[in-house]
Amino acid sequence: MNKLMGGIGILLLAMTVLVIGYFNWLPNLAAPSQIKIEATPEQLARGDYLFNAVLGCPVCHSERNYAAFGGPPVPPLGAGRTCAEPGKPLPGLAESGGMPGTICFRNITPHATGIAGWSDGEILRAIREGIGKDDRALFPIMPAFIYRNLADTDAQAIVAYLHTLTPVNNPLPATDINFPVNWIIRLLPEPLAGPVAQTDPADTLAYGEYLATVARCAFCHSPRDSRTRTPIAGLEFSGGVSFQGKNGLMYSTNLTSDASGLGDITEAQFIALFRRNDDPTATDLNLMPWTYFAGMRDADLAAILSFLKSLPPLAYSEPTLSE
Repeated sequence: MNKLMGGIGILLLAMTVLVIGYFNWLPNLAAPSQIKIEATPEQLARGDYLFNAVLGCPVCHSERNYAAFGGPPVPPLGAGRTCAEPGKPLPGLAESGGMPGTICFRNITPHATGIAGWSDGEILRAIREGIGKDDRALFPIMPAFIYRNLADTDAQAIVAYLHTLTPVNNPLPATDINFPVNWIIRLLPEPLAGPVAQTDPADTLAYGEYLATVARCAFCHSPRDSRTRTPIAGLEFSGGVSFQGKNGLMYSTNLTSDASGLGDITEAQFIALFRRNDDPTATDLNLMPWTYFAGMRDADLAAILSFLKSLPPLAYSEPTLSE
């Protein structure tokens, strides 16, 4: 009996240490940098371009007009968006997508209800490391795990541009994640290991890969394991990821050069896809924000296509991989 009680005591002690360690050591974070960004005209122009054409910030941080082709963001851009709640559909969608709690898309304008009280270092940390001003882990619908690939100069340009947005008074409820997901997301953040250099635009393939990464192409177009939700190795960019449309599930397309994907599409045809403002053949809500990415420069879209065409051709993946 004494051995049994001793074993139980050791187990309880170990569990206590683990719980204390969990709440004291997680999320894994570094203090925000003390950087104060002094914006230049060139930096603001770059931030404008990244914010309004490449990263998709207004797509999540603004209301969207789902009645229009591509569901374009609605001004005031960056003022936040309707919270997603379990059992409560977002505008234009049939379902909420099974959110594990109330998830709010924050006001990122320089207003007191937005980011007015945040330092530049805190904003940079939120974007690339997934940590809020209060040192809590952000729900990973904020793709810090992707944006950590942003070059330092690009990340700083975005922060500089955020300060130029029109301040909007739009207080939103706090995000409230249900157990056990609220515990799990504390495991996700990871501080940057060091500086992130800018990719040379003259290196077309490398720059196309960089743009495709920060524009989140792989995230929406790479099948994920139904249990872990992690990308399935060897199927990158082959499509078949499920998204909730107004008439049910929709699936992302294949972006490899297989006949079931981009095939022999030309550069001009690829760019033309992004220059449309309507699609009369669409029978459901088109979740791909075409009109938003339409702001990308021809050269950048061409670089992305060059990168996509360099990938191994893969046949379209069955949608069941992502359900």
